[in-house]
Amino acid sequence: MKKLIYLFITAGILLSCQNNNYTINGTVPGDAYEGTNVYLQEMTDDAMEPTDTAVVENGKFTFSGTADTTVLRFIVLDETVNPQQENRVPLLIEPGRLQVVFDTVVTVKGTKVNDAYTNFRLQQKDLVKEIRGVIGQFNSENAAGTMTPERDEELQKSYEDINKQLTDQNFDFIKENIGNKLGEFVFQTSSSMFEPEQQKDILNLATDEFKSGKNIQRIIQRLENMENVAIGKKFADFTLKDPAGNEVSLSDYAGKGNYVLVDFWAAWCGPCRQEMPNVVTAYDKYKSKGFEVVGVSFDQDHDQWEKGIKDMNMTWPQMSDLQYWSSPVVDLYAIQGIPHTVLLDREGTIIEKNLRGDALETKLAELMP
Repeated sequence: MKKLIYLFITAGILLSCQNNNYTINGTVPGDAYEGTNVYLQEMTDDAMEPTDTAVVENGKFTFSGTADTTVLRFIVLDETVNPQQENRVPLLIEPGRLQVVFDTVVTVKGTKVNDAYTNFRLQQKDLVKEIRGVIGQFNSENAAGTMTPERDEELQKSYEDINKQLTDQNFDFIKENIGNKLGEFVFQTSSSMFEPEQQKDILNLATDEFKSGKNIQRIIQRLENMENVAIGKKFADFTLKDPAGNEVSLSDYAGKGNYVLVDFWAAWCGPCRQEMPNVVTAYDKYKSKGFEVVGVSFDQDHDQWEKGIKDMNMTWPQMSDLQYWSSPVVDLYAIQGIPHTVLLDREGTIIEKNLRGDALETKLAELMP
């Protein structure tokens, strides 16, 4: 009897091990990749590290092993063979058989999560194709001189509708899959698409292990920074240098009795140059009524910074650390792009953000009639 029980236990252990096995069977079209390596890679906080290698033979390759826990890996073709080929795709390694097909579109099929991710990727590709079509149509009609205000509005609405679908699809997939590594990966790479409340919503569902990662900690820190400089909060102070090399602080101007527009910009920034005439007009009109502008540049080159100030007729105070996007001010004010403006009231409280064009004029007229 003891021998029989031992055999059952042994069989159970073997069956358990077998149930943890995975196999990845892949195909690559054409002969270009014949004899080349295919890699499984692990994504760390800092790099992609290879974990396994296979060889393409007769257009096919195979990986196999044991998945004691599900792990995220990237399956990668030799990138030097055909740079136009989509040659890297993430997948979730878990018990079962996966089929990977490298073609015009790469697909991974075989388990519930991988199937869902492939369907999600294909939907996203279709929407990206649509949005590129809208952009191409706009550029074509604009170049031909046939663009009308009505057509401009129509194309803009199409763009916004498709972009919303892209965002909603990402959010829905992530929220449903944040408990697995593929969902975590999609959030990590697309979190900037979402509003802060959406990011918080997803993070509230995520594991502590995921949230402890270096890149996710940056997202969490950014959300905290956004709260610190939200409308209704006092300005966050910082000290940089003016063009002459003197140290100046935002607190030298903010909270001193004037309305202050903090204008984050750079000489290399095209949209900043487009918007700057509106700021110049507002400054000239309202400076005598208690309006100040403080420019904060994300330039790298001092001469280019000074030239930009002169070219755009920016006669208000300026400061920079010439560290480009590495400036600590970027994180302090949770800035994702420029131009970025923050309007402070006379006591230094943030009352509006990103006022541009007519919106800036309207707000200043309301505050300083």
